[in-house]
Amino acid sequence: MQERAAVEMALAEEVLRSYGRLRIMARGSSMIPTIFPGDILFVERDPLARLRPGHIVLASRGGRFFAHRVARLTALGGAPRVITRGDALCAEDPAFLHDEILGRVTSVVRGQKQIQLGVQNVRRGSRILRWAVRHSTVTASGVLWLHALRSRLWLPAPEMRTGIRARLAECL
Repeated sequence: MQERAAVEMALAEEVLRSYGRLRIMARGSSMIPTIFPGDILFVERDPLARLRPGHIVLASRGGRFFAHRVARLTALGGAPRVITRGDALCAEDPAFLHDEILGRVTSVVRGQKQIQLGVQNVRRGSRILRWAVRHSTVTASGVLWLHALRSRLWLPAPEMRTGIRARLAECL
């Protein structure tokens, strides 16, 4: 199983580095309420110089992918580093080096809706919800429960799901 995951990661990294774009499914809950498990992330290779606090980046370390929000950019000994944190997490991640940042998450597909991500479109209400999720496991559990319920209630028919897959395949 670990070999398969390593091959999938290597392939995803190669696709992003070679073609500049990648679609990947989110699996964790560290970015709720911005990104939920099962969301499709659209990632584009983006120069480190263009990253800003508030952007969401895809990084690779220790055989895992991380899609976390940029908290700040720094340099240690002249080498640029990116400090990130999941929206639902209290602690920041250890600094990512330049070559560990694979790209920037530009949009998310959830169900049949595509959500554009960026620094400018962060609404005040979403900041408050992110704060509540970060500081309360009850709130985080409730948000995940509501998302799961909503997903089950509005799950499209099988023929619609195939249409979504076909449209996603056409995008890239």
